[in-house]
Amino acid sequence: MQINSDKDAQQAAAAADTVGPLNAYEADRCVEDLCTFSFEQIGGRKWMRQHESLEKLNVQTHVNASQQRDEFVMEALVLHEKIPLLIRELVSTELWKENVFPLVHEFLSTENSIKGYMLLYHEAVLINLLESVLYHKQACEAAGDMIVELTDYCHRKLVWLLSAPPPERSADPEELKAQLMAEGQEEYLTKQVEAIRRSCALYCLSIVRFLTDHMAELPLSVRVRVRVRVRVRVRPDYSDHGA
Repeated sequence: MQINSDKDAQQAAAAADTVGPLNAYEADRCVEDLCTFSFEQIGGRKWMRQHESLEKLNVQTHVNASQQRDEFVMEALVLHEKIPLLIRELVSTELWKENVFPLVHEFLSTENSIKGYMLLYHEAVLINLLESVLYHKQACEAAGDMIVELTDYCHRKLVWLLSAPPPERSADPEELKAQLMAEGQEEYLTKQVEAIRRSCALYCLSIVRFLTDHMAELPLSVRVRVRVRVRVRVRPDYSDHGA
């Protein structure tokens, strides 16, 4: 008696492939449709659809990694040469947040705070997706020359993380609730900027770790940047010697 027939194995594989928001075919289609946007297009209808697709791709990469399944999202990004596009969109979103968001901050706070949050959160989605796929050597190699831009981006975030003050939030649940209730929409978005920036900086720590693992396959300019800019200098402790 055959316990598992070929048909049962195919059905089981198909069922396992649908765990998460996307299966392999849907992920491939989402990746293939990824495109770049100008500053004027950010926040538009087409941009919002791509933001939703990127969120699904990001969730699926984490599902695949946690369950040790086939990394079909990473493979699709490499196959369709979309990793440089992700890095380009990441830097573009960072520039938008630094130069455009201050000009529309008040309007978004009063008229459309949900879209304002999504515009800010987009950067975290991109860097978190890159963190998931750059664990693999072939993804780092597929980034091409844009890996240099990503290295500079990580450097900027880590410099900010080292100099940023800790978040000012009460540890008491009741005080924290009262503090959040007292915040206006504009102040809320401002705090979201800091929270998202902190999350992005922590994701960058993992990316730098992956880059160091694959250093031999990366361009010479990346090696120089990692060694000169992103490195930890340990100072000797002379306190026990009376120095």
